[in-house]
Amino acid sequence: MILAIETSCDDSAVALLDMQGNVLTSQISSQTELHEKYGGIVPELASRKHLTTLPLLIRYVLGEFDIRLQDLQAVAVTYAPGLIGSLLVGVSYAKSLAWLAGVPLIPVDHLEGHLLAPFLDHKDLRFPYMGLIASGGHTHLVIANGLNDYKLIGKTIDDAAGEAYDKVAKMLGFQYPGGPIIEKLAGECEKPTIEFPIPLKGKKTLNFSFSGLKTAVRNKAIEGDLYVEKKELISYDDFAKWPESDKKDRVRDIAASFQQVVVKIIVQRFEKALKQYPMKDIVLTGGVASNTGIREGLQALAQKRQKRFFFPDSKNCTDNAAMIGYTALQYFGDRRFIREDHLRMNASSKSPIGQLVVST
Repeated sequence: MILAIETSCDDSAVALLDMQGNVLTSQISSQTELHEKYGGIVPELASRKHLTTLPLLIRYVLGEFDIRLQDLQAVAVTYAPGLIGSLLVGVSYAKSLAWLAGVPLIPVDHLEGHLLAPFLDHKDLRFPYMGLIASGGHTHLVIANGLNDYKLIGKTIDDAAGEAYDKVAKMLGFQYPGGPIIEKLAGECEKPTIEFPIPLKGKKTLNFSFSGLKTAVRNKAIEGDLYVEKKELISYDDFAKWPESDKKDRVRDIAASFQQVVVKIIVQRFEKALKQYPMKDIVLTGGVASNTGIREGLQALAQKRQKRFFFPDSKNCTDNAAMIGYTALQYFGDRRFIREDHLRMNASSKSPIGQLVVST
C-alpha cells in the first residue's frame, strides 16, 4: 500500500491506495472556517493548522484499516508547488514516516497530481490528451504525452481562474471560498445582461488573462453600488435570506455575466488549441473543474468537435491526497523517481510543470 500526503495549501489530506491504484480511503480536513473571515488564505495560519491536523489524520487513516507502518510499501507527498510553510509540514511528516517504515519516499508535483486526477474516475482515459489545470493558484493548458512528459502550451499571465472567482465574490461581499458562491448565483440568473470584455480577444496566444475582466467587474459593481470593501463578508445562506429585490437580481446578473465570460475564454482556448494540437481527448481538472457551467461549455465543445471530455469527480477536483498517491504509484518501481535519501528532500514553492516554457 501507498500512504499519500497533501498539504500544498490550506487543506490537510491523507489517502491510502493499494498497489493496483484503488483508493481505499481519502480524507480531507478543510480549513475553510479558519480563513473565511479573512477573505482568503492566511499562510501562517494554514501551516500551523497542518501541524495539529495532519498527525491526527494520518493516525485515523492507518487505524481505519488497521495498517502498521511496516505494511506500507511507499510514502508519497506533495513537495511542490504551494505555500512553502504548508508544504514543509507535509514533507517533514512524510520524510519521518518513510524513514521509520524503511520504505521509499516518492515526491509528487501537485500539478502533475491534478493532471492525472481524472484517471481516478475514468479508467478509459489514455495519453496523450489536452488538459487544463484550473484552480485558485493555477491556470495551465498542457499537452500530456505521457508520465513525466508534458508540454505547456498556455498559462495565465496574471490571475488564476479560481483566484478571479474568489476576488469577484469578495468584491460583491461574499466569504472565501467565493468560487462556489459565484456558481450558485450564476445558476439563479436565467439570462445574463452584462457584456464584460473578453481578455486577449483576437490574440494568437493560448495564454489566459483574468485581471482585466476582474477590473471590469469591479467597475460595474461600483457603478451599481454593489462593491463591498472593508466590510463584514457574508455567506451564500446570508444572501439567500435577503428579500427578493432589484439589488439581489443585479448581484446575480454580475455573477452570471462574469461566469459567462470565463466559460467563453476557456472554451475558446481549447477550440484554438485543438486546431494546433488535434487531441482525441480533452481534460478539465483542478478545483475549478467542479464548476458545472465550465463543464457544460467544454462538454458542448467536445460534442461539436467529436472529442472525449473527462473531468474528475467533485471530490477529486479540489486538492486531495488520492491524486498524489495515484501519481506516485505510476512512478513506483522506477528508481529515478524514488528518494532513498529521505532527509535531503526539500519542499519547493515552484512546480517543474509550472516552470516549463510555453510552446508557441
